[in-house]
Amino acid sequence: MKKLPVGPAEIRVMLSLTSDWTRAGVETALLRAGWAAAGDTVEWSGGAGSPHFFGDEENGWRLELGDPPGEPGGSLRLPCALFWPALDIDEDDDLDDDLAADEEDIDDLDDEYAESWERDPDADRDAFEDEFARLSDLLRAELGEPDKRTEGLEPEETWHRDGFEIRLEMTDDINSYSHYDLIAIQLRAAD
Repeated sequence: MKKLPVGPAEIRVMLSLTSDWTRAGVETALLRAGWAAAGDTVEWSGGAGSPHFFGDEENGWRLELGDPPGEPGGSLRLPCALFWPALDIDEDDDLDDDLAADEEDIDDLDDEYAESWERDPDADRDAFEDEFARLSDLLRAELGEPDKRTEGLEPEETWHRDGFEIRLEMTDDINSYSHYDLIAIQLRAAD
């Protein structure tokens, strides 16, 4: 498992981005938080394939930017944790058999992630689920109980506040072509 040290400060920055949901407003908030540097051009619409990196290390802290805020589909997502091996929920095989087969493999993408990603190569799936619960607790401290919760292999919690949807999700990591499972926090205007 790899995870970024997301804490209350990062949660507050994410939630503050909704205060002026325009491209200029969000870019100013990113600059103020240190999540963008002066003079940087924030490239929107790149999503997972072309994330916006911030901090001192490339391939460390990142935001996956959808369409710009204020436009239909405007969104951003903060990846928080990665787990390998990823679950293959489309297979009918027993989960334990899938994991046992992968135990001999190595996490061959590990060297592509910066030191800001805290590593626990011996973590089991329960530790990944515990990280989801920890992030949920951080969001609940700011937002209260979620308006919707989906259980299962890809749990999701959703809050609706002031015309926005804040989502904590566990899903495939598109950036690594589903090599990892991902926990992320997503912001977007509610439909």
